[in-house]
Amino acid sequence: MKQKNKIIAMLQVLKKEALTKEGEKKIIDQFNRKVESVGGIQALIHKLKVMYHYFRDPGVSIKKKGLVGAALLYFILPTDVIFDWLPVVGYMDDMAAVLFVWRFLSKELERFERGKELK
Repeated sequence: MKQKNKIIAMLQVLKKEALTKEGEKKIIDQFNRKVESVGGIQALIHKLKVMYHYFRDPGVSIKKKGLVGAALLYFILPTDVIFDWLPVVGYMDDMAAVLFVWRFLSKELERFERGKELK
C-alpha cells in the first residue's frame, strides 16, 4: 500500500510538469527512445502508445492530458519509486502507474484508440 501511495503522489507532481512546455517536450523527445529500450510486455507498450497519441491530440482536455502526461513522464523518467535500472523490478512501478491511469480513463482511451484506429 505504501508503494501505491508513493506512485499516486508522484503522479500528482508529474501531472503539473506534463502540462508545462518542458514536460511536453520531454515526453515528445524521449518517449519513442524509452519504448524501444524497454521492449517487454507488448500489451503495456500498446497502452503506452495509445496514451502517447492521446496526449498529443489537441482535442484532449487539459485535465486528462495532464493525467496521461504524468503516466508517460513516470514511464520515461528513470528515477521514480523503483529505479528503472534495476533489472526486471525496475519497471514494475512504471507498469502500476500506467495501468492506474489507464483504468481511470479506460473508456475514453479505448474510444480514442478505436476512433484513431491505433495498432
